[in-house]
Amino acid sequence: MAENSIVARLVCDAGAAIGESPAWQGDSAWWTDPVSRRLLHWIDGHTARQTGADSNGHLESIAMPSSVWSLASLPDGTLAGALDDRFCSLSPSGEIAAGPAATIDAGCRFNDMTTDANGGLWVGMMHRGILATRGAIFYAPSLNEAPKRVASGLGVPNGMKLSADGRTLFVVDTLERTLLAYPVDGGTLGEPVIVSDFLGLAGKPDGMTLAPDGTFWVAMWGGSSVVQLARDGAYLQRIDVPAPHISSVCFAGPNRLLVTTSRMRLSPQALLDHPGSGALFEILLECP
Repeated sequence: MAENSIVARLVCDAGAAIGESPAWQGDSAWWTDPVSRRLLHWIDGHTARQTGADSNGHLESIAMPSSVWSLASLPDGTLAGALDDRFCSLSPSGEIAAGPAATIDAGCRFNDMTTDANGGLWVGMMHRGILATRGAIFYAPSLNEAPKRVASGLGVPNGMKLSADGRTLFVVDTLERTLLAYPVDGGTLGEPVIVSDFLGLAGKPDGMTLAPDGTFWVAMWGGSSVVQLARDGAYLQRIDVPAPHISSVCFAGPNRLLVTTSRMRLSPQALLDHPGSGALFEILLECP
């Protein structure tokens, strides 16, 4: 597919070391900066702009007592998060209510997460030193139950989403540069298949979300872009983002994509060249 002229527009300069795991709720976006121990909340200015007003919304930065590695919304609207070894709920003011701990491996921590229609929570575990084969996936039926390991042998499990029918869990393995599809049976996973190996695409796949049409949108860390893949993993298009490290994405409506970025491991010159690193961007997609 030919490249297009769609552009990413900076809407909120959060200055995130690593902007992770955006979740859209109502008229606002929540995401986390775990390195800086911040919960970020952007109250949308999109409606104001549609009426002709010049507004980029309002950013709230909430200091957290510990790193929240990822976020996801539960069916009842509760904002859930992943701590080092357990799930938690988060209040609008940043108060944490932690659930029971999982049994995780030494040197590891939880990473990206997602939720299902029944209120179940899924999360990847990664090794802090990014050692191969140490990654795993955990599942808990609710916030009040301890997460159990349901898959092993991954590198760094990142972007996670369930198919619309809840029968497939899609997981990005950043270290292996693959998009995997696991069959779901209740709280268990079957043997995965590779949907894409991102061959020929710049950067490494990181956060991921599913569009209403079932296609994948993937943040490319080190690739200054998000890419769209078809349901079968075929490359469809790339949209450039003016920051080297693109960390995650979420939808804020059927044709509006929010993109988080990072300042982590960028040289002073790279930060001068890409002042939007660490910001939140929006991409208005063409209607189908």
